Amino acid sequence: MNFFQDVLAQLTIWAALPKQWLQAYPFLQTGIDTLCVTLPLAALLAFAGLGFVSATARILSITRKRSSYDKCARQLAMLAMILGWSLLIAGRVWLFFAQDAYTPDSLPDFMVELSWILLGLAVLISSLYFALWKFLVKVPILHIFMGIVSSIQACIAVAVTLGSARMLSAYMRPDASSITLGDIFFPGWLSPFWCALYWTLPLALAMAGAGGAMWLAIRRKREDFGRDHYNTMIPWCAVWARNAWTIFWLIFLGATVAEIQQGWQGDAFTGRNVALESIKVLIWLAPLALWTIVARSAAPMRHKLSLLLALLIAVAFMLPYYSQVTDLSTLKADAAQETLVEPLNSGTPETAPQESGSAAPEAASQGDEQATGQPATPDVSKDTQSEAATPRP
Repeated sequence: MNFFQDVLAQLTIWAALPKQWLQAYPFLQTGIDTLCVTLPLAALLAFAGLGFVSATARILSITRKRSSYDKCARQLAMLAMILGWSLLIAGRVWLFFAQDAYTPDSLPDFMVELSWILLGLAVLISSLYFALWKFLVKVPILHIFMGIVSSIQACIAVAVTLGSARMLSAYMRPDASSITLGDIFFPGWLSPFWCALYWTLPLALAMAGAGGAMWLAIRRKREDFGRDHYNTMIPWCAVWARNAWTIFWLIFLGATVAEIQQGWQGDAFTGRNVALESIKVLIWLAPLALWTIVARSAAPMRHKLSLLLALLIAVAFMLPYYSQVTDLSTLKADAAQETLVEPLNSGTPETAPQESGSAAPEAASQGDEQATGQPATPDVSKDTQSEAATPRP
């Protein structure tokens, strides 16, 4: 019995060590929180885009009559299925520990559960798309349609997931009771939230191309389809990532320029702020340059480090992307002030301005009585009215 007690005590001590480390080194907690945001979001976007890329490769295998595209499409479908099931299981585990109980009347809980259900439907269609590969060879239109539907369903799941994250951030605010759904989801077509939504589809296609190129490089020894296959398909995936990232970067550039112009007109930006924003914009050109190098290379298998570096930089952008999605600074800033000021103003009677007007004749009558030598007698009726009109504290 003492042996088991000692083992339990040792396990308790070991279980408490991570908490002690996090308390002693706060940067570890920050790093873990960052990874918990960037990695799942990057995997979710890649999963949403892989169906489109795989279906496109399947179409090219028919139109160009090249088996390399069909093999690449199947490899990408396998990656999508792995990412989908990983996200689905990890999401259910996170919900089990994060939520004490599901409240049907709670809108945030409903949206969180809905996002998981929609992701489950996307994973199911993606799994069927991969599992029925050999059975639907003679029905290519149905097979391609399944791949596209899986990506569309995954994009819907991404939109609902981002909306759930934004709503949870809104419910954490002290003035949450005064915020409406319109304030949360429709702050303005050029607001940071909607600008981030404009990036979502290009980012999904870019992450799918980047993940697919890296996945093919990893599977080189596992699935030996020949050197020509990988020398053709890795640059093809890199071109997908480069083109989609270019579209995203142009939208990002336009949003940044509009923000700088608006802040400059309001004297909120200085030359230093403009320089910092310009550097931030130029930093995100690095993945585009790396994918361009891989796409034009005659031996793309030698650029595994470039593929990995470009993928890591693209994953790092998920943190500012998530921050902009959950940014609530553009909500009504005076929402809390309205809540605090309106009850105070409602207690003031509408007849208050009339008191100042009636005070002038009263003072004049008192002045006339003093001028004639008679003592000034207060008007009882007016005092009574003023006392009745003045609210007691």
